[in-house]
Amino acid sequence: MPRIVDPRLPATLRALREQAGLSLRDLAKRAYSSRSHLHDIEQGRKSPPPDLMVRLDEALGAGGHLAGMVRDDPAGLSGDEQQRLRAAITQPRRIDAGTIGSLAAVLAHQRRLEDVVGSVAVVRPVLAQLSAIEQLVNGARHDKHWSRLVDVAGQWAQFGGWLAATTGDHATGRSWYVRAMEWSTEAGNPHLTATVLSMRGHLAWVRGETAAMVELSRAAVWQPASPGVHALATQQEARGLAILGDAEGTDRQLDRAEELALRAADARDREPDWLYFYDPTFFSMQRGLAQQYLRRFDRAADLLTDGLDQLSGDVRRSDWIGWYVCQLASTHVAAGDRDVAASWIAEAREIADSTGAKRLAGEVAQVEQEIDC
Repeated sequence: MPRIVDPRLPATLRALREQAGLSLRDLAKRAYSSRSHLHDIEQGRKSPPPDLMVRLDEALGAGGHLAGMVRDDPAGLSGDEQQRLRAAITQPRRIDAGTIGSLAAVLAHQRRLEDVVGSVAVVRPVLAQLSAIEQLVNGARHDKHWSRLVDVAGQWAQFGGWLAATTGDHATGRSWYVRAMEWSTEAGNPHLTATVLSMRGHLAWVRGETAAMVELSRAAVWQPASPGVHALATQQEARGLAILGDAEGTDRQLDRAEELALRAADARDREPDWLYFYDPTFFSMQRGLAQQYLRRFDRAADLLTDGLDQLSGDVRRSDWIGWYVCQLASTHVAAGDRDVAASWIAEAREIADSTGAKRLAGEVAQVEQEIDC
């Protein structure tokens, strides 16, 4: 069964072992393993089974911390599915609807898994799977299942681009977005094409390229996509306008995005699967960000708080939500509420530490400095 491994496991295991004064050989004896196997785990070269992590946890008195860093991924590619995918890559003419269906199901699971465990934990396995999918696409261009295959592959590429970009690898993120655009065009999927344009706008925002962010968001709306896809792009355009200081344009586009979001909510079954996260909670937090850029700090704090309060426990602890918590803390600093800001930034720090999100940790450190000034 596939596994999800916390990226901090190698360093954590090594630190706990050294703190206990144990050599690799000593620990191997206590955990009924081998020195070479433990060495590979500490080097990040092997994914340990959960039962070994339980034994290591007990041997080092980690109180369940180590054991919780590895979990089985029941919806990942099974052994049979991996074999089917390998066979399809080596003999593309053998591709079937079952293979494509498995890829679509795994992608849906990976998206929701990221919401809980964070981007850092899933980016490497997803990009590795993407490499195999790319081989499959390149070898099956004349197959009768081609249209469905390239559509699903484009969705994988968009997700891989997001994961790479959000974990700080902008070059890899951009390259997968380009590939996603290519595949979505070949598949004739305007919803995916518009989403990729919107995600490229998001990357432009992260890189401080506000003009490009606005134009890419507008380009997404030009596509004949669903109301939900248009809502996502329109609220992003509004945020870009807020950064540029256009308060009137920001409010106008936020109202337009809300109208589109309500239309999408009335016909959820017509929206693409990857927009499962786009609901009033998410929109509230996005609107809060725009208000923050316009220096309407009280309104921004209310919107961000309302959105965060509606999230479930697992999602609330994810790295991408931690970023919103960090922004809420920053908003309270700007409003002069340093004590309130300190409580929110403490939560953001816990999320950054638990998920290993370096980008979030950097932004948390910056807000902590603002609080201390």
